[in-house]
Amino acid sequence: MIQKLKSLRFRMLLPVVAMTLFVVILLTTLFSRAFIRMVLQQEQEVNAVGFDTISHSIAPLIDSSISVVRSVMSDDRVASYARFQYASTSELVHARNSCRDYLRSEITRHDGIFGLLFMRRDGSLFGTLPDGNFFLDDPKQNPLPEKMTTQILNVPLGQTVWIGPISGADIYGFQNGKTPQNIMIAAWKSVDVSYGECYSLMLIDDSIFDRMFAALQDGNSTWHLFTADQAEIYHTGQESCLNPDRLISESNSGMIFHDENNRPVCAFSMTMASPTWTMVREVSMENYEQVVHQVRRSVSIIAIVVFLIALAIYELWLKKFMDQFKTLLKGIIRMGQGELEPIASAPFSITEFETMQQEINRTSLALNHQMDTIRRMEREQMELENRKKEQERILRELSMAREIQESAIPQIFPPFPDRSEFSLYASMTPAKEVGGDFYDFFQIDSDHLALVIADVSGKGIPAALFMMVSKTLIKNELMTGCDPATALKRVNLQLSERNSSMTFVTVWLAVVELSTGKGVSCNAGHEHPALRRSGGKFQLLPYSHDMLVGARKKAQYHVREFEMNPGDCLFVYTDGVPEANNAAEEMFGEKRLIEALNQNSDAEPEELLGNVRKAIDDFVKDAPQYDDITMLSFKYYGISSGTENNPEPYS
Repeated sequence: MIQKLKSLRFRMLLPVVAMTLFVVILLTTLFSRAFIRMVLQQEQEVNAVGFDTISHSIAPLIDSSISVVRSVMSDDRVASYARFQYASTSELVHARNSCRDYLRSEITRHDGIFGLLFMRRDGSLFGTLPDGNFFLDDPKQNPLPEKMTTQILNVPLGQTVWIGPISGADIYGFQNGKTPQNIMIAAWKSVDVSYGECYSLMLIDDSIFDRMFAALQDGNSTWHLFTADQAEIYHTGQESCLNPDRLISESNSGMIFHDENNRPVCAFSMTMASPTWTMVREVSMENYEQVVHQVRRSVSIIAIVVFLIALAIYELWLKKFMDQFKTLLKGIIRMGQGELEPIASAPFSITEFETMQQEINRTSLALNHQMDTIRRMEREQMELENRKKEQERILRELSMAREIQESAIPQIFPPFPDRSEFSLYASMTPAKEVGGDFYDFFQIDSDHLALVIADVSGKGIPAALFMMVSKTLIKNELMTGCDPATALKRVNLQLSERNSSMTFVTVWLAVVELSTGKGVSCNAGHEHPALRRSGGKFQLLPYSHDMLVGARKKAQYHVREFEMNPGDCLFVYTDGVPEANNAAEEMFGEKRLIEALNQNSDAEPEELLGNVRKAIDDFVKDAPQYDDITMLSFKYYGISSGTENNPEPYS
């Protein structure tokens, strides 16, 4: 017993240690996230001011400078020298001096322009810089690097390309105390009929950006400027960015990452409209991480101190308990030796009666739990039987609904055995017990036959009910003698009036005059029909659809006239045919449909539908049917010569 109590000492320490570690990790994590979130929010406010200030300073400066250079190019003193066509040396010198003086005055007047150079198509260079004139009419004297010259000559017309930053020594050909360290070049191509192709090179000393960014320096952040192709134009601080793509992609993420030197940083960026430069502010997070580390150390120290105090209290309690247990043990030994004198003892915190009570309580709880389990199993069994009965009732009702639906659709073929002008056949295979597809055909009078095929949105009982209503309304309207477009317009008004479920139906509707083969049709969002002319092959007849019926109250519908000649055959269907899927989730498609129709294109309608259904079954194999499959075929033979026919009028 004493050994068990001693082992209990260590088992109780493990949860205390685990809880202490959990509290330390939780507190430091919550503090770190809250602190970093507060820092990033503060830095974001600084960014908003800095980005607004710089973008409103750079864009006007660049735009105005480029505008000045464009006006300079149009000046006759520049255009005249660009042509480089002089009869004598004195004329050349005069034109050079005139061009030089004019360019120097323009550079002096505009603070944003460091220098102006112009390059002809042959690579010759002329222009002015603060410490020199560039009138190098021989292309071989061009001091610019060959790669830079090629890049400038390949600039597309009307597009400004930024080159740099480059050292001033690359332009001057030498370096002294006045030579700028970094120069950026804006280059663009201009074509003027007065002097042909010429490339403008506007030079900007990056010291102008030093003045713009000077007020934003806080000793903790570095500003970068990148062109649209992520070339770095300018940066504050000592080091340029070695990985612009990562810096730009990580910016505005609200996360801390490590730069090329493994220093913790966060970044914020914005893209200016003109020029399309990306400005990035890179903020060092080393100081903030030091604060987080200090807080973590402080929390850890406090946790250790609290843990040691709790451990000391626990040891004192355990020592007192062990002393009481040893006293009890000594009393039992003395009683066994015959010493019946009671011994003084402090009250115990654990007694045999308490242990017995705990065992009784545990037994009672176990019995209650077992009874609850038995009662729950009885309820579940009863609910299972009720669900089984409910499912059987639903299946009976669905079976009755299917019988009712099938009885509402024509099922007897041939439907008009006394009519020799045509033959037709139709079939519908619902995906569930009842479907939303339907077809119909009926004689409006002795010379006019109506053909209908439709697909209601949704599946099951709701779609079947909407189908029955739609079928009845369409037939009632057509029997009044109106054309298909008028019939669908009236049906649409009735269906959409209280259509809270937003159910709709696609309809292809036609009326054929049997004596002539002429007909009118209307397609309200339905599949395109397929037609085979006598002796030919089936082809789809794509044409524009009208609005779905029941979708919008003010929908308009239009009729389309057609004519069938003896031997022509029409095939219409719902989307369950081309959208039938196999196990690989491939659709049957219109191409396979036309191939199935043309296996025996001259077949009678019943055989034709059988060929299509067999092609679908061979394609989908064991894959489940997800949509209703409905088809109708109408073959026209015409009226035999000599047969009298007195049709009733059709309006």
